Amino acid sequence: MPSFSSALEYQSVPHHVFEQVRRSFSCLFTGEFSHLSEQDLNGGQLPAEADIEKFTLLSTEKISCLLLAHPDSRNSYLVGLCTDLNIIKSFLSLPWLINGLNDRGQTTWAQLQQYTQKAVTSLSPASLPLDNKNLIQWAHQLMLDMGNLKRPASTPLLSTSTLLQGIVTRIQRSEPLSSLIQSTLNEVCQWLCLDRLLIYQAVNLPPHPHQSDQSPDDDNSPYITYEARSGSEITSVLYHSDADCFTHDNVRQRYAQKIPTSQYYAVENVLEHYQQHPCLSNQLKRAGVRSQLIVPIWLEDTLWGLLVGHHCVKDPETDVKGASKQFRHWQSWEGNFLVHVAEHLSIAIRQADLQNQLQSQKLILKEQVEDRTQNLKDALMAAEAANKTKSEFLATISHELRTPLTYIIGMSATLLRWSFGDLSPRQRDYLNTIHSSGEQLLDVINDILEVAKIEAGRTVLEINEFSLSNLARSSLESFREEAQAKDVDLRINLRLSEAEDSFRADPRRIRQILANLLSNAVKFTDKNGRISLRVWRDPQNVILQVEDTGIGIPEAQQAVLFETFKQLETARQRQYPGAGLGLALTKQLVELHNGSIQVVSTPGKGSMFTVRIPLQSSDELSSPLQSVEPITGRIILLEDDESSASLICDLLTAANYQVIWVIEGSRIVHQVEILQPVAIILNHHLVSGNSQYIVDDLKRYVATSGIKVISLMDIGDIEAADGVSKDQSMDGFDDYLVKPINPPTLLSKIQALTMG
Repeated sequence: MPSFSSALEYQSVPHHVFEQVRRSFSCLFTGEFSHLSEQDLNGGQLPAEADIEKFTLLSTEKISCLLLAHPDSRNSYLVGLCTDLNIIKSFLSLPWLINGLNDRGQTTWAQLQQYTQKAVTSLSPASLPLDNKNLIQWAHQLMLDMGNLKRPASTPLLSTSTLLQGIVTRIQRSEPLSSLIQSTLNEVCQWLCLDRLLIYQAVNLPPHPHQSDQSPDDDNSPYITYEARSGSEITSVLYHSDADCFTHDNVRQRYAQKIPTSQYYAVENVLEHYQQHPCLSNQLKRAGVRSQLIVPIWLEDTLWGLLVGHHCVKDPETDVKGASKQFRHWQSWEGNFLVHVAEHLSIAIRQADLQNQLQSQKLILKEQVEDRTQNLKDALMAAEAANKTKSEFLATISHELRTPLTYIIGMSATLLRWSFGDLSPRQRDYLNTIHSSGEQLLDVINDILEVAKIEAGRTVLEINEFSLSNLARSSLESFREEAQAKDVDLRINLRLSEAEDSFRADPRRIRQILANLLSNAVKFTDKNGRISLRVWRDPQNVILQVEDTGIGIPEAQQAVLFETFKQLETARQRQYPGAGLGLALTKQLVELHNGSIQVVSTPGKGSMFTVRIPLQSSDELSSPLQSVEPITGRIILLEDDESSASLICDLLTAANYQVIWVIEGSRIVHQVEILQPVAIILNHHLVSGNSQYIVDDLKRYVATSGIKVISLMDIGDIEAADGVSKDQSMDGFDDYLVKPINPPTLLSKIQALTMG
């Protein structure tokens, strides 16, 4: 060995390891540096006197490094690494080196002389751990120690496993696919000291940035979508494509059939390899490619694209003599490493596809949800509008029907009590049928109006203190006659202490709830049956329970029991009258009190309805709603004496008043609420005794509605009402009339009250 290198330590390594170390040096230097090798000599060969086969010298202003390869055996070199400036200066002054340089080499040699003179840092040759397995890693670590790399000196040395793990980490972080691919190509290109590393994509192509320059027929042609280069001197081939050379079918035919899954395809001399493919050969030549390593990227059984590594000449336009020496001998570990990279990229691509599909599904689902929500909103608005229209229609038509029905009921009752001549039995039957049918129809219309008012939100509770026991007894007694006609036993069980008897709610609505439940119980209970009304309290609620031994309700029909206009029988099977509004109205009235209603029933054994009404707060006191159709000039007359009633009716009718004659007082409050008269003339005797609650309800209602009330009294009642008892009897009344009626007094008092 020459004296200038005799002091170096040498390690025998295979030829391909030396080439890798040499390429690694070129990749690891950054900034301005000069590179000299045997390729810069005439003919690209060393003379025999050099006693070396290959060398590489790299220098910057801070560091110089000389790598020598002496012949050792057929497949290996004795490799030495030198950073000693004196030895490097001696090497640069060798005659065979100076005399053998070509034009490019002479320029580089001059630059190296300048760098060597300015170098201020040297590394003493220490005992270095050179062996066949870790020579490349040692070279990288040595450059790291010199602090002249493309990454900070504190960055750990990257190994192939570290690079692959980095790809896995980025996949796990769901890094955007384009960013993941590009960063992977940059790292791998640097690690393998490639001149160019690219992806030639064949399917699922992104929009081509130069699409306008291509013909429509080339829209689906594969092209290069990603690229990493070792430096700016390497020509970019990003977005390059040629419809004749690089169609998808050509890619599959040329590579997919030659490269089995998880294998690579190495081309060390593209000039010779592609002699039969001049189109492709010219493409590669223009890109400066001398050697390439090709790895397919598979998505299941579909060839997605190619991962291609290039070794290039620096100046593809001028191919120097001996260009055959510029080819790269690919190592198996390099191909296997790129195969692993391709596999990881395949996973990333598949994951990105799944994420895109998921995102697309989310967008579709979001649009469907928005459309469905809008449809539901539209349907809800339409339903609310329809419901409002229905409620308004029911309220209007109910008022229109109730007025003539009231006349029918009142006049038929008048004819039954007093008529112009005797009535035949058939005439009396007809009048009875008219009267009872009118009352039934009026009840149905009243229920319809009540339901419509509740659904429209126009019902307000009238909260007052009342006696639970009195209300329960009076409600039950009102059905006594009807129950006795069917031999049905009515029972009441009041579990109330004296302190629990007073309750705060809407007594009229509570009575209506009990009336509906008791009416159904009587209607559906056969002869010799039994109906029980139970009432008890807890601190905040009253519980009302109506139990009967009637026909019962099948379990399947109990779910629709409280729906409006719902009959549990078919039209042909119906044996019981009714419009199916009673229980629906009852449930609505219960819910107005924020209460609950439950039913337990067994077909053939009977039913039990349990209502729970909470104690209402005192701040819920409110006035009753007035009729939406006030009628002026209407007077209700409650009188059972035919002669007195006929005189009053004739006198007031002649004075242009509408008179409704009622002969029974149990429904007077309900009729007053419906008809909204300007005045009421009533006989005390028809609303007294056991039905005293009628007077109380009537007084409470008229006190808030402004309706004038006139008491119709006998002369004996006036004489007995002297003093305190008289004041009490007139409490809540606006005036009184004494029978026999004096026409001038009647008209004057009515006019004074209604016109005042």
